[in-house]
Amino acid sequence: MLVVLVIAGLAVIVCVVMVSLGHGGEMAEFPPDAPPLDLPAAGQVTSADLIALQLPIGLVGYSTQAVDETLHRVSVALGERDTRIAVLEQRVAELSYARPQVRQETRQAEAEQTDDADESRAERDRAEAEEAW
Repeated sequence: MLVVLVIAGLAVIVCVVMVSLGHGGEMAEFPPDAPPLDLPAAGQVTSADLIALQLPIGLVGYSTQAVDETLHRVSVALGERDTRIAVLEQRVAELSYARPQVRQETRQAEAEQTDDADESRAERDRAEAEEAW
């Protein structure tokens, strides 16, 4: 009888060691209980999307996964917006104050484009006049 108990004890110890080493299989993964959020991609979230958003409620409050995902998408959208605003403000500052030659170059480029457009219009008018003759 003592031999049977020792063998059973050794079998239990071997099973515990095998499971702790990962040979016992894995637990099944279950899909999340919360429905997917009705938000656009991370960089395209608008204030109307946030107003219409209804976060799923869990057992002890809002679903943590849904809140984390929403905060991530909003933070990415705000970061992209802030970056765009900074770039545009820098361009305005360069064109307005820091570099007046940029304004002159811009005006010259616009004048050259209008001159080119006027020349091409004149050539088209000449061609049409020649065809009419």
